[in-house]
Amino acid sequence: TDGMWLNELGVTIQGQPFDHMLIHCVLPYSNWEWGRVVQSESLAALRLGITSTLVKLGHVPKFSQTDNSSAATYRPGAKAQAEGDPKRVYTEGYLQLLSHYGLKPQKTHLGSPHENGDVESSNGWLKRAIEQYLLLRGSRDFDSIEAYEAFLFDVMDRRNQGRQKRLIEEMAVMKPLTDTPLASNSQVRVRVNRGSLIRVQQNTYSVPTSLIGHRVTVRIHEWHLEVYYQTNLVETLPRI
Repeated sequence: TDGMWLNELGVTIQGQPFDHMLIHCVLPYSNWEWGRVVQSESLAALRLGITSTLVKLGHVPKFSQTDNSSAATYRPGAKAQAEGDPKRVYTEGYLQLLSHYGLKPQKTHLGSPHENGDVESSNGWLKRAIEQYLLLRGSRDFDSIEAYEAFLFDVMDRRNQGRQKRLIEEMAVMKPLTDTPLASNSQVRVRVNRGSLIRVQQNTYSVPTSLIGHRVTVRIHEWHLEVYYQTNLVETLPRI
């Protein structure tokens, strides 16, 4: 699994520049691939990308390999940093994600990107394929993120068609996906302040003044927030 920026493709949503990356998952034998559009390489983005890939595949491999991104690993303790210990360990959230599906974590050594060479190489080939399909489409503008992501799904489906023989061999040594997929969103409870503002993940959002003083539930999705008062959806906001 790797995150790759796609900004250079020049994609727009309703005429507005669209900054985004793809959480790209690749099986190294068949090169079967899948991915999801996200804002950054966060733990939530990894959860969305890995979960969506496993659901699409319907099977679970033994290992999940990443680089040493801060979404999956961190350098523990001030003492280790002061001693110059470069070792990084897995974050608790990432281990919980993999544990849910029965995956074992693997990571590349620091400064050794070639160890993730299969997905790194696939990043370049996929990016070139998306560029070609955009040229054939005749426009880089999409009505919504969902419409753009559907376009990317089609590109990946087409590329995966020629990988079925090796994919069957890979799936034969994997276990079927039987665990309930993790939710792709998280939620928090916050109080609306006197300025009718809420604070969610270090960012401030404006909500209806009728909610001042009340506690609301905020469901955090990759590209938007849903604000609930009691059981009622009262506001949907673009996620900063």
